[in-house]
Amino acid sequence: MSLVRNQEDICVDRSATLSKGPIKFPIHFIQEFTMKRSKIFRYFVCEYFNEDLALVVRTTGYKPQQVKEWWNGIRQPQRRTLEYVMLCALAPEFKIIVEFAPFSPEKPEREIRQQLRKALTGHESRSGIYAFYDSMANLLYVGKATNLLEEMYSALRRDIPVEFPRGVERQPQRRFEVVRYISAYEVGGLEWADYPKHAESFLLRISKPPLNRNIGRLYRIDPDDGC
Repeated sequence: MSLVRNQEDICVDRSATLSKGPIKFPIHFIQEFTMKRSKIFRYFVCEYFNEDLALVVRTTGYKPQQVKEWWNGIRQPQRRTLEYVMLCALAPEFKIIVEFAPFSPEKPEREIRQQLRKALTGHESRSGIYAFYDSMANLLYVGKATNLLEEMYSALRRDIPVEFPRGVERQPQRRFEVVRYISAYEVGGLEWADYPKHAESFLLRISKPPLNRNIGRLYRIDPDDGC
């Protein structure tokens, strides 16, 4: 397929497949179509990047001049460009807040929140995934939260749903007594898509931490959906 431009029309040469010869589209039709791509680009930049072109550059990796020209309508973004921008805007993004931060169960219980606040500095109210580990860095518990500080604090103070072997003299009663390290990850998402929940379910299915009662919920593929 080839495009041939003249003063009045855009000519799409499809004579190889259609016996009636080339099909002509009015120039205003093509201009309207390409302008829609520019409008779509501007919409996503406004809605998901707060009109911050520098943020678009950092997130997508496109050059500042390219982004500026698409934004101003000087150049029209290609379909793949739009798809990639949409992917960057809508797909979940995982970011490390803290990994294996030391946690001391020897400190008074009233200082649990203070320890968490120190580890999460600046990210206490973020949504995401968190994990607790024992002294050997073995995974004990995975959880998801809309507010990391509050949920992690609540989770650490819950009872341990595990029976210890007979003969263990000092059996820990609550989770904070066995936790030695904590990790937290920010999980981006949308109002209508609970990405932290999906991530939590996936991790629970493959790791089965001993302090988690649930194994996570994932939908099973219907055998009839196979290709």
